[in-house]
Amino acid sequence: MIRYLKPTIERRYESADAETNRRKKAAEDICSFLSVSHSDSCGTSLERERYYSACEELLNERDSERILLYLPLQYLAGAPESFRKAYRNAWYRLLDVSDVRENFHLGDCFELDARPDGGLERVIKCAHLTPWLLESGYICMQEIAQILDECRENEVLLQSFKDTWGYIRDREILSREELSLLVSKTAHLPERRKIEPLYVSKKRLEWLAEQDRPVELLTPKARLEGPFSANVEAFLERLEEVQAQLKDTEIVLVGGSSLKGYGTAESDFDVFSLEELEKSNMLNPGNPHATHVYFDMIWLGGKAVDEDCLDSVAKRTMDAYVNSARYANCPNLKRKAIERLESDLIQYRLLHKGFARFTGINRFDVPLVMEGDCPFYVDEFRRIATMIYAKYVWL
Repeated sequence: MIRYLKPTIERRYESADAETNRRKKAAEDICSFLSVSHSDSCGTSLERERYYSACEELLNERDSERILLYLPLQYLAGAPESFRKAYRNAWYRLLDVSDVRENFHLGDCFELDARPDGGLERVIKCAHLTPWLLESGYICMQEIAQILDECRENEVLLQSFKDTWGYIRDREILSREELSLLVSKTAHLPERRKIEPLYVSKKRLEWLAEQDRPVELLTPKARLEGPFSANVEAFLERLEEVQAQLKDTEIVLVGGSSLKGYGTAESDFDVFSLEELEKSNMLNPGNPHATHVYFDMIWLGGKAVDEDCLDSVAKRTMDAYVNSARYANCPNLKRKAIERLESDLIQYRLLHKGFARFTGINRFDVPLVMEGDCPFYVDEFRRIATMIYAKYVWL
């Protein structure tokens, strides 16, 4: 009988104590409303009220404000004023945060030495929500004009706003005169162009070939919003094969698309040796770049490792993030670690391919310049992403 430990994100959520119970309550209120609204109705007035209140609570917290990037757009209109205020405040703060553009698209990041400029293209992603915020009355044209004037040296921000002008024009969200004024403030920027790698590697060719390959899901009835451990039953035999190859006292962490619910029979596991991780400069416990490894994966041990031992080791690595003076005294480091959870659980690869693979939804009504050929703007994706974020993206 195989013994394994659920991902740390799940175990923390399920056994929330006084310190973490407030976040769990907010997540429950968000998930309760989004589950009901998805199934048959828009939820009761009480469920809706609790949803907005819980979202407002997270929007007001610096460590959780990025949930704004995923909240379903359909519920922006008709929101209470306190929610709208919290949303606006968080949106303004996120105007200072740039992300790798491909993180919110297909994940097509070239190898380091294949990048034409040696770096990655950046975007202020919350600016791409401008059309919906204008439609719902969260911001107005004059505010955008003021932002463009005050931030005229921030080319990434101006370019991110410029990306939305065509969509705003086509949907007639602003008058011709209003849009013309905004366009004039970004007219000096170059047009977006598709960046090609300096060379095409064998790995990239394999990645491109995989994009259009028909697949058979391993768990077609999975709940993409978690809990992910419910999917383990479908690949227990393969997990047993991994365990059979371990040394008696060895511990590994196992994850990948199969665990998250959108894997196929051919999907590989991500397997990390704890011993090797602890020796790594980039992936050792407490490193923000490795947060997803220790929190989002199954813990598996050799035959001499019992559940108590696994639990003790998992708690020790969790403490390197949660009960660490280093993190307590450095908010930016903590937010970097939380964003690593976000990218692993929501962007890589749920947004990039998992959602379309699982749902069959692969047609989108948003311009390519806004990364409109991916599910980012689809409310069903945003419903799932919001539930994942509320439950699991926090330390």
